[in-house]
Amino acid sequence: MNQKVEFKIDGMHCNSCAALIEDELKDTAGVQSAKASFDDKNATVEFDDEVVQQATLIKKIQELGYQPTVSRSTTSVM
Repeated sequence: MNQKVEFKIDGMHCNSCAALIEDELKDTAGVQSAKASFDDKNATVEFDDEVVQQATLIKKIQELGYQPTVSRSTTSVM
């Protein structure tokens, strides 16, 4: 199923931080779209949970040195 999750991300200092997070998420198998915003301190990710789990996305963001917290999550049947 497709899921959409919004993460609040602590530790971003500039637009380059957001770009790094966005690129890392986009390169993850199962991720259909990813958009990170330095101004809003968040990232929104659409992904197929049969390919990648939300916990994996959290770990990838943490490995970059940031602290993600789920602020909203939705599931859609496709």
